[in-house]
This record gives sequence, C-alpha cells and structure tokens, in this order.
Amino acid sequence: MINLSNINKTIDAGFPWLIFPKPLETEFQSFIRNRILKRVIPIGISAAGFIILFCAIDWLLLDPALAMHTSVVRLVFVLPVIILVTSWLYLKPPSYYLWIYSATLLFTSLSIIYIIWFTHMKGINLPYEGLMITIMYGFFIMALPFYTALFLNIVMVLVYALTEPLYYFSFADYINHVLFLSIILFSAAIGAYVIEHNQRSNFLRKLSLDILHKNALNSLKQKNKYLAAASHDIRQPLQGIKYIGESIKTDLPNNHKINQLNNGIDTLNSMFNQLLDISKINLNLIKPQFSIFSISDLLFQIESSLSVRVKNKGINITLEIEDTHIRSDYTFLTRVIQNIIENSIKHSQCNEITIKSYFVNNSIKLSIKDNGIGIQKEKQITIFNEFTKGESTTEGLGLGLSIVSQFCDKLGHKLEFSSSPSCTEFSIYLDIPNQSDHDSSLELNTAKKILLIDDDPAVLITLSRKLISWGYDITCANGMHQGMNLLKNEWDGIITDWNLPDGCGNEIIEVCDLKSIPSILISTKEVTNHSTLEKSTFLIKPISYSRLRSALLKIK
Repeated sequence: MINLSNINKTIDAGFPWLIFPKPLETEFQSFIRNRILKRVIPIGISAAGFIILFCAIDWLLLDPALAMHTSVVRLVFVLPVIILVTSWLYLKPPSYYLWIYSATLLFTSLSIIYIIWFTHMKGINLPYEGLMITIMYGFFIMALPFYTALFLNIVMVLVYALTEPLYYFSFADYINHVLFLSIILFSAAIGAYVIEHNQRSNFLRKLSLDILHKNALNSLKQKNKYLAAASHDIRQPLQGIKYIGESIKTDLPNNHKINQLNNGIDTLNSMFNQLLDISKINLNLIKPQFSIFSISDLLFQIESSLSVRVKNKGINITLEIEDTHIRSDYTFLTRVIQNIIENSIKHSQCNEITIKSYFVNNSIKLSIKDNGIGIQKEKQITIFNEFTKGESTTEGLGLGLSIVSQFCDKLGHKLEFSSSPSCTEFSIYLDIPNQSDHDSSLELNTAKKILLIDDDPAVLITLSRKLISWGYDITCANGMHQGMNLLKNEWDGIITDWNLPDGCGNEIIEVCDLKSIPSILISTKEVTNHSTLEKSTFLIKPISYSRLRSALLKIK
C-alpha cells in the first residue's frame, strides 16, 4: 500500500539504481506507460518524416541503383512498421506495449546499419548520422525506461562495430567512427540517467502532494458535514423562535424590542442558510434540477418576498422584464437573485434597485442594478470570495456573493459584475429553452381550463393567444351574460373584466366564490377597495403579463 511513510523512506534512502520498492515501482511504470502512449502519435509522425527525408537524401547523394535499394528498405519495410506500430499503440495498446515499442526502435536501428553496410559493400562511405538520431530517440524522445533504452542502444552500437571492419580497411577510420559513436552513447546515457532520476524524484513529490491533498479534502469534507448537520439542527429551534417572535409582534406591533428580536432572528436565519449553502457546495451536494419557467413569475415572487424589507429601508424595486421562459433550477436561481438584491439592501445604501431583462444573442441577460455607493475598487476582485465583507459593515458572514458565484457556476450561467461610486450592477445570462423543450414541458402538465370574460374583442383575441401559448385551455365569453351561462360548466379558473356592457364583473366573482372557482379580476384603481376583491386576485390595468402569469400559477 502506498502511503506517505513509504514515499518518505524512498526519498531518504535514495534510488541510485532507478528502482523503487514494488508498490511505488508499479505506480511509476503505470505513469511511464501513460507518458509513452500519449506521445506515440507525434513520435510516429516525426520518425516517418525522418525516414522520408533520408530517402530523399539518398536520391540526391547516391547512385540511382543504390538509392533504389535503400528506398525499398526505408519505404517498404521500415516505414510501414512505424505506421502499423504507431496506429496499434494509439488505438488499442496491449499490455506488452513496451516490447513492441522497443522492438520498433531496434528494427529501425538495424535497418540503418544494414543500409550503411550495404553502401560500404558498393564502395560508398555513408555517414552514420542516422544512428545518432536513433540514440537520441531511444534515450530522450521516446521516453523509454533508462535501462531499456541503454540496452537497445548498446546492441545497436555493437552491431555497428562488428559490421564496420568488414568493409573499412583503414583502422584509424574504424576507431574514429566506433569511438565517436560510443562517446555519443555514453554521453546520452548520462543525460538520460539524470533525467529519469529527476523524473522519479518529481513523481514521488507529486504522489506525496496528491496524498496530502486527498487527506486535506477528506478533512474538509468531514468538517463540512459537521457544519451542515450543526446548521440544520440549529435551524429547527430557530424556526420555532421565529414563529413565536412573529406571534408576539402581532400582539405588540409597535414594541421596539420585539422588532429588534425579530430582526435578529431574521439575521441568524439568513446566516445559517448561507452556511448550509456553502457547506453543500463544498460537499458537492448541489445538483441542479433544470426546468422551464417564466422569468417574470420568478422575479415577482422574489419581489413579493422582499417587499416588507425594502419598504422598511425606503428602497424601491423596479422591474422591467421581458415576458419569456428560461431554463434553470428555480430554487437555486431564486437564491442567486435574492442574495444579489439582499447585498444591495444591506450594503449599498441605495434607494432604487432596477431589475431588467433583455435578449442578448440566444440568451436572456438579467441585470440587477442599484444606485448605491458602489464597491471599493480594491475590493472588487475579491467580492466573490468566501467571508468577504465591505469595510462599512459588520453584518452577515460575507458568504452571499460567494454563493451567487458558485451557484452560477453549477447552473452554467455566466455572471458579470461592475461597480462605480454611484452604481453597482450584476448581470446573469440565462438560457432560453428551444421550442422542442418548451413544448415538451408544457405537455407534462394537463392544460387548465380558463374562462376569459371581456367585452373588447381585441382584448379577448390578444389575451387568449397569450394564455394558450402558456399552455392553458381558453374559452372566451363576450360580456357578462355569456360568461354567466358558461359558468355552469367546470372551470379551473376565471379571468374577468370589471366593467362589462351588460353588468359588472362583481357578479361573476360572487358566483365563482360560491362555486369555489379561483378568479382574477381586471380593472382600474378606482375599485381597489371593493369587498369583492377579498374573494379574487386583483390586477390593475394595463395588464402586466408577468403579474398575470404569476397569478395564474397560484391556481391549483
């Protein structure tokens, strides 16, 4: 078993013979295998290139009859072997890959010796530069183990030394050639030994670092598990305290201390939510469940949940939203947008937050912009780091924007940020589902039957088309009389105008209330205090598709 103790002992003992204890040596040979096989293609291409180059040189320098013979050896025998072995080791390397790899080098070397020998028979003094290239290939380029490369190159030099004297009658030339090639071999062997020794040292260091990194991750994982469990367990009684605080606040709405207590509970709850989120991220428990939903529904829900807080802070939230569907995880994207808005509420000292969405290429760009004091320039590069807070506040844990960044990474949404002394803007790029995804998502839900009542044909046509595009089954009624007749049927919901030429939408709402049919009443501000509104969802003209969509989603 490989552990830090074994690695440290090997480093302390040294390895002058380039051999590790068995478990480490097995791991190192696996590393060498990967290293060799990754470079098979470029080595094969370069070797084939040299074969073709030397073939061309033969035709330039040798007699055509000799060049024909050497070309046959290089192109008919050696080149196909190189191509075959390269393809084999790249596509499906066998367990005995090193034998094949080494044999190819030896075969190539022997073919060069043969060509030198053959040209010497014909009285041509062919130089031995090709053998020097094979020495360099064996020791350095092919990444062969040191002893394998040394053995192959010694064999090659010995074969050359035994064939040279047969056709060289000058002893001085013979000694010069063999001695020079032997010196090249010796020098290359020293260099290869040093390289492999350093390679083995680096391998041990990397293995040691990998073990330390793995241990650190396991330790962090255990701590995060504890943090997640502790945060979850503490939130349970905290939730109970929150309910008690809200109950007391109802009885004593103007009690300053009760308000402070509830604010403190909200802060604690927010902090534990952030701790849970960050621990889930660190434990890699964040697994988005993508679905298709309306961006306007999402934003109006967020606006509604933050309405009390922004009102107390004197902040106005403005929504300028394109009415479209997006593909994301509803819960995680909600947390992202909420965290950005809450960051502005807590730290920006703004009085206006503007949320816009518009089409950019094939996505929706969601911009969340405040008119606050901005973020200091030196802080801007670290705002997405964990536990980073502005200098002007001690509130919170400094995790909100870190969660924003990491959630966006998990969701695959591009996140941009810019800030100046009078403005801070966060932009999120959201995916637009293709038509087939959108259609299939609508088919998953049984179309709700909605009765639409109005006296304006243009409104009926426009609104019904929009509702149908959202997946609803729409029936139109022109006026109250026709609407009352259709109310005898079964409906999942009713949408009616207040001012109808033959009556008032109030009567329709009364019938809906008796039959327990959810209803949406559309009118102007003058009727906002009418008692009927308590029995219906009220939307002010002109109709916002986003608010209408949000109201329809509440229909069960």
